[in-house]
Amino acid sequence: MILTWQEILGKEYVWDNLLLGNGFSCNIWENYSYTSLLNFSQEEMIEPILKKSVLKIFNDLKTTNFEEVLKALLTTALVKESLGENTEEVLQLYDNVRENLFNTVHSTHIPFSKLKKEIIGKELTNFRKVFTTCYDLIPYWSVFNTISSNKQVDFFWRNNTFDSRNVNIFYPAQVTAFYYLHGALHLQTNLASGIHKLLGASDNLPEIDNYKFTELNTVLPLFITEGTSKYKLSKIESNSYLNFCYKELSKIKNGLVVIGQGLDPTYDQHLVDAIVENEKLTYVAISIYSGLHQDEKERLVKFFEARLLRRIPQLELFFFESESHPLCSKDVKGN
Repeated sequence: MILTWQEILGKEYVWDNLLLGNGFSCNIWENYSYTSLLNFSQEEMIEPILKKSVLKIFNDLKTTNFEEVLKALLTTALVKESLGENTEEVLQLYDNVRENLFNTVHSTHIPFSKLKKEIIGKELTNFRKVFTTCYDLIPYWSVFNTISSNKQVDFFWRNNTFDSRNVNIFYPAQVTAFYYLHGALHLQTNLASGIHKLLGASDNLPEIDNYKFTELNTVLPLFITEGTSKYKLSKIESNSYLNFCYKELSKIKNGLVVIGQGLDPTYDQHLVDAIVENEKLTYVAISIYSGLHQDEKERLVKFFEARLLRRIPQLELFFFESESHPLCSKDVKGN
């Protein structure tokens, strides 16, 4: 049975945790329906056009993630430099990828002025823990610009740097904690695995020079836009911040609301595992896209039931029409 969100709220359950997927962003801004930034770049012929040698690197690395190619080129440049070899050609390729990524992101991302920040921010802070697999800045912009700083945490404390030894929240009942499971546009990493937050992205998209080659001080974007679940999990486990977020998802208690997340067996199995294997999580409410026909909705419900089957203890499942939730309503769509 598919309920409305209001009917679920009428039940005596505690809904402290939220998991957002790409469907949430797509409802707000249609360009997010492109799951691959690389495909968008090529189909829309984003300037500067990626060079053939760059596309070969994507192919040879068997990836569609810009971050992987940028990292490979960065490492190559550093090695060549240490050997006294000319790095001009490699750095030209690095700039080609960097500028194309920057322009592609700007072409797909919702403008700051069109985001319904107040509505989204208020709804997000109804939860104590918000997990998102979206790379976009919708949650960050919405909360940073509308909610008091003492009502939100993202674990980037001193110098906007993440430290896995400093993740305690002293007043958990009064704040909303945000966890970017697959990274986000306002997060950066470097070859030493340091993770930082870009303050300049609080009301704007990252500037292109944030990713300029500066030898050992070069930073790379920290976000996973696509790939299989196995690939995503390997990236998560290799990064202290992403690994922290994933472990926190696997430890949540009571109830979880899932919005815009398909829980696909190929791409999202790591999320399913975090839900099913956590016996402290006892009930889950999942949004069902209201634009589907009734028979499609019923098939989707059966799909989720099969994906989240857990025998002991039993996981209680609820389903609700997506448009009945404030985070999926017409009120949050960009103009």
